[in-house]
Amino acid sequence: MLGQAYNLGLKSTPFSGIVFALAMPLIPLYAFAGIGRVPYVLFWLIPTGFLLGIALNLANSLPDIEQDAANGAKTLAVVLGVKRSFAVCQSMIVLAAALIGILQITGLVPARSWIIVLTLILTCLAVETMVLFFGPERPVETRKSYFYLVALTCILLAGGWIIGVLL
Repeated sequence: MLGQAYNLGLKSTPFSGIVFALAMPLIPLYAFAGIGRVPYVLFWLIPTGFLLGIALNLANSLPDIEQDAANGAKTLAVVLGVKRSFAVCQSMIVLAAALIGILQITGLVPARSWIIVLTLILTCLAVETMVLFFGPERPVETRKSYFYLVALTCILLAGGWIIGVLL
């Protein structure tokens, strides 16, 4: 339903990021529900996936942001602008990593510490790479590679966390 709403008109609005962010965490929940096993800890995927969904939406929009703006689209990235889209994208990843760290430290979602620490270190290195080698001052051609790095980082962060929790 969220995918249809996105395709039927919300894609060109500031709500595009919100719809994307709501849909992302539901994918693994549906997969676990399909096999009849939904551990309570997976519900923490909703806030974490929401943050990562916004990051993915912004990174995906950045290669075409100027064209979208010229065509009158009011996507979340267009509303934020190039500079803020980069900053918010990276901030969402950092916030998701911080949430995972807090859940581990407080014991709300127990996980294998070494997996979480490794996942968070790799995530920090990826975000540092984003800051150093990508950004609004870099050529537009680099934005597709930036999206791939953001997508890989989100997969690493969410996947590492799920593996750490379920092992």
